[in-house]
Amino acid sequence: MPLIPIDTRPALAAVDELKILSLEQRSIQISSSTFQEGEIADLYANTMSDIGLEVEMMEVRHPDDPTRKSRQPIGRLRGTGGGPTLMLNGHMDPGAEMSGWTVDPLGAKFEDGWIWGMGAHDDKGGCVAAISAVEAIMRSTTRLKGDVIVAPVIAHKLGGAGTRALLDQGIKADLCINMEHSNNTIANVCVGVLMVRLICTAPELFFRYSAEARAAYINPIEQQMEIIRRIGPSLTPIPSASWMTFTPHSDLPGFPTHTFDVIHKEHYYFKNYTGQSSRECVLTLQFRTVPGQTVESVEMDLKRLLTTIKQEHPAFNCIMEIPARGTENGWNQAPMECAADHPLVRALAQGQTIASGTKAYVGAYGRLGNVGDGNIIQQVLGIPTVQYGPGDIRIYKEWPTPDERVRLSDLVTAAKAVAHAVVTLCG
Repeated sequence: MPLIPIDTRPALAAVDELKILSLEQRSIQISSSTFQEGEIADLYANTMSDIGLEVEMMEVRHPDDPTRKSRQPIGRLRGTGGGPTLMLNGHMDPGAEMSGWTVDPLGAKFEDGWIWGMGAHDDKGGCVAAISAVEAIMRSTTRLKGDVIVAPVIAHKLGGAGTRALLDQGIKADLCINMEHSNNTIANVCVGVLMVRLICTAPELFFRYSAEARAAYINPIEQQMEIIRRIGPSLTPIPSASWMTFTPHSDLPGFPTHTFDVIHKEHYYFKNYTGQSSRECVLTLQFRTVPGQTVESVEMDLKRLLTTIKQEHPAFNCIMEIPARGTENGWNQAPMECAADHPLVRALAQGQTIASGTKAYVGAYGRLGNVGDGNIIQQVLGIPTVQYGPGDIRIYKEWPTPDERVRLSDLVTAAKAVAHAVVTLCG
């Protein structure tokens, strides 16, 4: 499908670097931990209202504690009709709250072209770029046919609770740009995430025991060790034609893979911290999956692996939670993919090329291994979705990290690229 040529130069020319810097610094200077986003929600609501968007404030209750609540603004630029609705989605809670900062994490220091602070690119920079793009369109007096929804949401760190609440309220769109840090590359394919909990049990056995009791016993920790051995080391690609069934994706090298996240066993000599029986050892792990994998397919793979262990070790005793209890509506997200030749991808790539002066990169590289709320949006609404935004986690020695920072020039480029895509697709 060809893109209809539209003159986007007035909108791009209206992108204001100083306004972007100001909004980014004001955003960083507001502490906005998960379910404490009220002040930054007000900042974005007032900013969007001032530039002429219709704004409503949505109250969101904590999915695990209804007594806790936060709020998120929904801005809408209404078109004249006859065009698609495009959503710009980002999150207001910072993705990384780590110790070890060498600068004030709320200071919004600007030096040598870099803006430093918690959430600088994860994801306040994405929210700022989205709002700034729509402001430039408004200032250029460009008229759109389709609507634009600007949705800075809360609680990304709770598995996208803000975006899930947004969609539960009935907010719909035809296209979505999820403004997540991608080093300004267009991520049209992203992995999914699935949390699994494995509970191994064995009877308590003291140092005096019968032969029959010993034959029926495998220490629960050792049972988990056998599972870990067969799955393989964390952050190591799971080979094709091994225990897991999947079709490798050329744009997702090294995936699927996994990490072992939490393991716990109580013992009656020590204080009990979890309420679990000392007969149990509980392991929680996560898989990052590729398109084509589902909860059902991973469940079948794990059942087959556990059955094989049981056949070889009759005393092996393990049950599985998939998704792990408590993650069903959180870190349980299908992989995301949008065809490289889709108009959404092509329009954003055009904008990135124009704004940066270099050919845009389309593919998973800038988001390799990450999931974003775009996974949820595509899964729930079934709409074409990409992930795109300023900031590159590869510049750090670890992630999450202290000393988060983003180039002002990358924020400006992102705002221009998004403005071009919005005008092209909705104009």
